[in-house]
Amino acid sequence: MDQITAFIDATFSGPLAAVFAPINSLLAAIDNLYLGKACAAALFLLPMLWVYFILRREYVNLDAPGKQWYYDLRLWTILSMMPHVFFYLIF
Repeated sequence: MDQITAFIDATFSGPLAAVFAPINSLLAAIDNLYLGKACAAALFLLPMLWVYFILRREYVNLDAPGKQWYYDLRLWTILSMMPHVFFYLIF
């Protein structure tokens, strides 16, 4: 198990650090705990708003068997993302 961890660390730590180091330093500068949680939740909420208000219902539901509200995939996208937002706000 230690060999696998060492391999993964040696292989992926450099590229991942190049991507995430600036993001981590930016987020570390935020002192307010709630502001960090709000930023994390916004990463989910903004796409949810985009899906519901920007995407056309006709485009999303091309092959829907009916016109009822429960066939609207935009709604189910939002509902499936809500647990993620809930956990980001708690933890």
